[in-house]
Amino acid sequence: KVSPSVVSIVTNTTRQTLFGAAQQQAAGTGIILSKDGYILTNNHVVASASKIEVVTTDGTTYSDVELVGADPLNDISYLKVKNVTDLQPAELGDSSTLRVGQQVIAIGNALGQFQNTVSSGIISGKGRPLTAGGEESGSSESLTDLLQTDAAINPGNSGGPLLNYSGQVIGINTAVASNAEGIGFAIPANATKGTLKNVLAGKGVQRSYLGLRYVEITAAVAKQYDLPVKKGAYVAADGNSTA
Repeated sequence: KVSPSVVSIVTNTTRQTLFGAAQQQAAGTGIILSKDGYILTNNHVVASASKIEVVTTDGTTYSDVELVGADPLNDISYLKVKNVTDLQPAELGDSSTLRVGQQVIAIGNALGQFQNTVSSGIISGKGRPLTAGGEESGSSESLTDLLQTDAAINPGNSGGPLLNYSGQVIGINTAVASNAEGIGFAIPANATKGTLKNVLAGKGVQRSYLGLRYVEITAAVAKQYDLPVKKGAYVAADGNSTA
């Protein structure tokens, strides 16, 4: 049911080396959101790309692809394949209903070589924080509220769907623990729904935000600052701090 809605994403990146500009190719996965070509993937899959191609499960390659919005805080980006009307969109589910132990399925372009590889597992945990980074880019990003799964996720799976047994997308596969087996992470589908509505309306990604700095309260932070609470955020504003 879902496989025709899962695409492989091939990117070209231009990098400066000691010998001049060099082209580097990488691969990821995407999820079709609409018949007219909107596709969801991870931001880290396409963030540095100079060229993006989308390959459907039947082998059709689309080169006229535009990056139309990015939400780096959730590691999500949206692509638009131009001049199409007949793509098969996936159905988004409600990730808030997931239970630890629930069976799930992942689909993705494993290792950038094995298109639409299917693996299965369970939800191993919810609400996981993660600092993820790419060896090639040298950059890292902090993500929160992730789903943990033991379904096999490999390089190239990034941006692909984590599905419930009704064939609904309940997560977007984004990372795997490098020093362990059976520990993968996915962004809950509900985290995309706010920006998705604007993207499908042609308005791009629009997020509200607060301009402040904070430290997550831990037992050590609470003790250091003699705070009356044990969880939350320690915020600095106008030179004063408050929890």
